[in-house]
Amino acid sequence: MKILKKIIIALLVIIALILLVLLFMPSKRHVEESINIKGPAKNIYEQVITMKKWEKWMPFSEEDPEMKIFYEGAPKGVGAIMKWESKKQGNGSMTIEEAEAYKKIKLKLEFEGQGISHSDFLFTETGESTDVVWSLDIENLKYPIGRLIGIFMPGTIHKSFHNGLVTLKKVSEEYTSALGIFKTSEVSIKKMEKQHALYIRDSSRIDEIDMIIGKLFGELYQYLGMNRIECTAPPFVRYLVWDEKANKNVMEAGVFIKEPVKGNDRVKYQEIPVQNYVRAIHTGAYESVHNTHMVIDKYIIDNKLTLTGAPMEIYITDPEKEPDITKWETEVLYPIK
Repeated sequence: MKILKKIIIALLVIIALILLVLLFMPSKRHVEESINIKGPAKNIYEQVITMKKWEKWMPFSEEDPEMKIFYEGAPKGVGAIMKWESKKQGNGSMTIEEAEAYKKIKLKLEFEGQGISHSDFLFTETGESTDVVWSLDIENLKYPIGRLIGIFMPGTIHKSFHNGLVTLKKVSEEYTSALGIFKTSEVSIKKMEKQHALYIRDSSRIDEIDMIIGKLFGELYQYLGMNRIECTAPPFVRYLVWDEKANKNVMEAGVFIKEPVKGNDRVKYQEIPVQNYVRAIHTGAYESVHNTHMVIDKYIIDNKLTLTGAPMEIYITDPEKEPDITKWETEVLYPIK
């Protein structure tokens, strides 16, 4: 009995010491990993700012292949949300709170039953490559269990972040290589019959245009669904203003529909009249479509044609169905007399 009593007392002393040590342990933890990736910051940034692209490189789904992932809000940029359900990793969500194009992305992470943390990505171009820093700030670790977990948590997170960045490097460098693979079809004159369309007009910085277009198409398709309106062709964008010096553009993102409908303050209806266009098909990523615009510009000058309106891009390929960006087709159209 004396020995048992001594053992119990010793255990209580050890527990008391542990609790005392935990009392002075920090309630916050900062973890970060970094990597150098070949290619401009824009290409790596694209893999992080677009939520669905996380599936190609994030380490957490590899740690639990049965993880279920859901998306809400914008497809990319501020307001984009990813939610997950995982027996191994727990449930939670991640929201893009702030974004500075090609430089920084700030995320809010909510872990079910464990509170809120914040994570940052920093992108710094260094010559022909980019330094990427992925950090996590764990806040309000509760005493005593949270602080105990906080002792061992950084090691696990470092490993996950390292694995994630290694895969992000592979995905980003493959993406950069794919951007150089594109072609332009033979330029021709195309006559388009009268069209009915719904569109939203908006403006943005040129370096944020892809995020705005994704958001506008999201709004349009939600409106179509709510009003049971059927599309008759792939979506399009018309570029009304393109000012690279001011880093600004004005655009109309639209969809073609069967017949006239009533829009609202945001979604407008327009009838597009019979029109001749200089036309070419661009095959490759959206980021390389400017090459086809240049080919058409030259064709218009060489043939002394007169423009009558803004250029249009029709996005023939659905990226959700075709993951290979080198196979994406975009019809580029310039209205002429």
